[in-house]
Amino acid sequence: MHGPEERPRSPSSPAAAAAAAASTSTTPGPAPSAAAAAAAAARYFCTASRGLERFLAREVRARLPARQVEQISGKVFFTADADLKRIKSLKCAERLFLLVEKLPPFQLPRHRGKGVHAVSKYVIGEPQKWLDVVSKWKSLWNLDKVQECSLDVAETGIKRSTQQESSQSKRPKLEVDKPHAAQTGHSHSLHEGCSQDDALMEEPPSPAELPNPRSEGAASCMPFRVSCRCSGKIAKQFTSQELGRAIGIALSRQMGWKAELRNPMLEVYVHLNDVHCVVGIPILRLPLASRDYIKSAGLRSTVAWAMAYLGDIQAGSIVLDPMCGLGTILLEAAKDWPNAYYHGIDNTALQLQMASVNVCFAKLESNIDLTRASVTELPLLAESIDVVICDIPFGKKFKITQDTKAMMPYILKEMVRVLRAEGTLVLLLSQKLSVDIQQWQRPRGQQREEGQPAVQEEQSSAPLETAGVKESAAAENELSQVKAEVWSSLIPEGIFPVSLGVTEASIHKYKKIPHNVSDNVDMDLGQHSEPPSD
Repeated sequence: MHGPEERPRSPSSPAAAAAAAASTSTTPGPAPSAAAAAAAAARYFCTASRGLERFLAREVRARLPARQVEQISGKVFFTADADLKRIKSLKCAERLFLLVEKLPPFQLPRHRGKGVHAVSKYVIGEPQKWLDVVSKWKSLWNLDKVQECSLDVAETGIKRSTQQESSQSKRPKLEVDKPHAAQTGHSHSLHEGCSQDDALMEEPPSPAELPNPRSEGAASCMPFRVSCRCSGKIAKQFTSQELGRAIGIALSRQMGWKAELRNPMLEVYVHLNDVHCVVGIPILRLPLASRDYIKSAGLRSTVAWAMAYLGDIQAGSIVLDPMCGLGTILLEAAKDWPNAYYHGIDNTALQLQMASVNVCFAKLESNIDLTRASVTELPLLAESIDVVICDIPFGKKFKITQDTKAMMPYILKEMVRVLRAEGTLVLLLSQKLSVDIQQWQRPRGQQREEGQPAVQEEQSSAPLETAGVKESAAAENELSQVKAEVWSSLIPEGIFPVSLGVTEASIHKYKKIPHNVSDNVDMDLGQHSEPPSD
């Protein structure tokens, strides 16, 4: 724990810091280009939903690539020299920030009256750091603008994008089980007649409108506001509004910036808790999780991407979502893994119609097929699917007419039927259903031992049972057989708790084992809460 007295301070004033920066920039030598300035390594952090930090940490390493990656609850810190376009391609992040500083938790003074001033002084730090970060922030937007203009000039109507080229490759037809298709199946002609609307996105401030943070006039014309968030011990003494106002006033006095709450050019993000003090500048006004290719949002896009990531999708894979809803999982997967083939099934006409609109809006008609059918009677041949990814409905957003727990063994049985040997099954389950399924995952020997007394009791009391009780016992026996059949074919590979905002859930990952192997494998189905090692 550190207090304000332990923090090193620069004796220079904001004017001296700006003058030093100006003198540094006028040092004789070749002036760096805008691309070189923006490509210089910078320290970033992204916010993430609880449980997705591990996926985001892997993504920044692989996609940027990033170094010095550090993950804490709700945030991932990293250093990268990638341009803004590449950083914006992160799929598992909620919001993107330039890191001003990450400090140890603040030690609160005994007297509350001195606390607000001490916190603001501790948070702001040295003026030079603010000048450097704001300069980097502007250079990112300048370079991004130049790249977009160059791309617009280079591309013509003749040139095809990578997405279009991959989608025009010949697609393998899914072999349809004829009897089921005749009863329940509908083709993907739902795409016909769809029209795409222009996506309305809030534009960031133009780089031309931004003042040069190293110029003399920057101090007087940088409109900003402070967004402060407090938790833990400090939240018991001060409100977020109180600290945010104090930090804003102190920052305005030290840097000479102008406070503007309604339409600021620069936003300062401050998070204070018992673990750390994080100060950052949002690079984008809209969250990265707000996809511009999804018209009607269903499942949270970051969670949908994490599920697709766990699916181990390969080029040429056939991916099925048997309860696709609005198609969010399929859209996230098809955008990042365009060389696979996707099939969505849902039994609700309205949901399927909205999914079709989403697919058309994202221009993925050539990648995604949609069919109306029941998840317990999939119109597909056995072992015809490489990856099954499914968000099992919770009943929170959309009403469920059937008991999901009672139907789950039959749903899983049908998923296992269409899944190929060594294929991947990824499920998003509510907390209650996750616990129930883990209780079902027991060794077959143990299931037989536990089932034996029930059979003996049934035989001894059979003369006293009514017809209704006998039917119930038969149904229980059938349900036990279905569960045993399902878990004799699946091996769990991980359980990953995730947050959906107000709802907690878990992602379950399984592998289907071949029949000749499943007969000889002693299935130890304990919970695996940790993901496979990188």
